[in-house]
Amino acid sequence: MKRFIFRLQKVEELRRWRELVSQQKLAEARSERKSAEQDLEKSRREMSNLDRRRRKVMEKGFTAGAALREAHYAQHLRKEAAGKEQKLGQAERVVAQCRDDLVEKSRDRKVLEKLRERRQADFQMEMNHKEQAILDDDASRRHHYDPGGNRRRVKE
Repeated sequence: MKRFIFRLQKVEELRRWRELVSQQKLAEARSERKSAEQDLEKSRREMSNLDRRRRKVMEKGFTAGAALREAHYAQHLRKEAAGKEQKLGQAERVVAQCRDDLVEKSRDRKVLEKLRERRQADFQMEMNHKEQAILDDDASRRHHYDPGGNRRRVKE
């Protein structure tokens, strides 16, 4: 029996590979986003700790120099947090872009998969029809052939 061969097999494999690459890129982008989220959270905790420390120092009393240092450090932390928020926003845009790319690659692969499945089903149906035709022909010959070597006459 003839074997099914999908002529676009290499294209399908290439699309599977591209989808896999897109999945890996998405995983890397998500990892970067998680790292950016953790960095931002760390900066926010530092700002919160600084505020608590400032309140404690204000209760006890502090010098103008200490207050100035604390104010400069707080300003530095705010700038750092703003930069980290921008980095997080960029990471989220990259994740969204990678997700869209993955959806596109998956759609392309699925189109070829469905085409292969349809062609394989058509091939199987054709093979079944040919096999049935052979069986019908064989049955017809057996019906009209007498093992003694005489042909039977078909009554009409």
